[in-house]
Amino acid sequence: MRATLCLLASLIPTIALAQELPGWRLTWSDEFNGTSVDTTKWRIVNQDPNKNNELQYYSPSHVSVNNGYLVLKSTNTPTGGKSYTSGSVESVNRFFQQYGRIEGRMRTPKTQGIWPAFWMLPNPSGWPPEIDIMELLGHDPNSVYFSNHWGVYPQSYNWQTTQYTGPDFSADFHTFAVDWWPDRLEWYIDGVRRVTHNQNISSLPFFVILNTAVGGNWPGNPNGSTVFPQFFYIDYVRAYQPLYVSPGFESRGPGGNTALYGWTGFGNKFSDGLAYKGSTSLKMFGNFSGSFNSTGVYQDIPVTPGKWYRVKAQWMTPSNDRIAGANYTALNIEWRDSGGNLISFVSTRGIDGATTPDQWVMNQAQGYAPPNAAKARVVILFYQPALAAGSSRTDEVDFREGTCPTDINADGMTDDTDFVAFATAYNDLTCGMVCPADFNGDGMVDDSDFVKFAAAYDALICP
Repeated sequence: MRATLCLLASLIPTIALAQELPGWRLTWSDEFNGTSVDTTKWRIVNQDPNKNNELQYYSPSHVSVNNGYLVLKSTNTPTGGKSYTSGSVESVNRFFQQYGRIEGRMRTPKTQGIWPAFWMLPNPSGWPPEIDIMELLGHDPNSVYFSNHWGVYPQSYNWQTTQYTGPDFSADFHTFAVDWWPDRLEWYIDGVRRVTHNQNISSLPFFVILNTAVGGNWPGNPNGSTVFPQFFYIDYVRAYQPLYVSPGFESRGPGGNTALYGWTGFGNKFSDGLAYKGSTSLKMFGNFSGSFNSTGVYQDIPVTPGKWYRVKAQWMTPSNDRIAGANYTALNIEWRDSGGNLISFVSTRGIDGATTPDQWVMNQAQGYAPPNAAKARVVILFYQPALAAGSSRTDEVDFREGTCPTDINADGMTDDTDFVAFATAYNDLTCGMVCPADFNGDGMVDDSDFVKFAAAYDALICP
């Protein structure tokens, strides 16, 4: 009786409302609170997929919305020449976006030969690339798989897959998400980052797919242990974009004719074709006013006092217009109150006359929002102390809420366990999702990381 009550409790719908996340804005969602599939958001698949030697036909009869859930049913009913029938929906030509967070709360089906998936493909068509937010093989309901596929099939096709083992994901609802950035994919389960991939990240707009395959090359076919029917319950699917606009300086806004769309600027700033990713970057140079002057762009982003934030960017100076003299660049976070008044700021130097030209380098500024902070102003600056020439390029600005870097084991506090964890990572160079020993975020582990960590730990600079 207790097991029955637990099962019933897990199926009681949460009347979901699309929610904002700190640092993100909601761009699209389906909470499945109606009585049928919203076909303005989803295409209900009605076809034999004819791939991977799968054994199911996708039929609209096996797709429904009930009690606040999208339900994909899988049965051993023959349909369309296939031995099994299942359900699938996709947002092709209805919703698609480039980068951002894609998130869903769901409870998976299980048993041999059952293969639920929450994944994305380029809109309107094409493969590879492919991003798999969650895949599960029904005979092993405790393991999920995160994958990135790229290349040209079959000549240069490749992929990277990571397996994560946790609870029985068929026993209750869990939230699966991917944060898709120009340089990486970060997968989350129940709000905890589980893995990061950095290879061959696609920049194409993707649409979302939910389906349950039956049989095929990977899961194997159903057998005597397989139980039918199976149900894949999806509570919601939501998509977000970072709260700041055009982090890669690609978007030109409504109408497509606004250079540096989303950024407020001053001085000599332009769009430029020397890009770290994509096709454009930010070009800045001095104003040649005869005295100390600056050029810059900025955006304001809502923040929460006491939370830790970090902004990073890629920088380059070209050899044909190399930064000269005492010129230099900087990346700042200005903490401002609700009236826009400056409370304090953090700043880090970007590149200068000593920087090797034609090479992209990363720098970052980070800190926690002080009391009364309502927004962070992210500022990208070029300083010209005198009349020296030269220009800089900036690309792929990444601002996000994070965890205080001295809280290495992410338990919400800084204590001796963090020092031990950092020292172990530093000594063994054993780096996982985000290498904790790369404390200053410069892409390598050296003595400067240990010195900086020890100073921060000693000062307990993080809340």
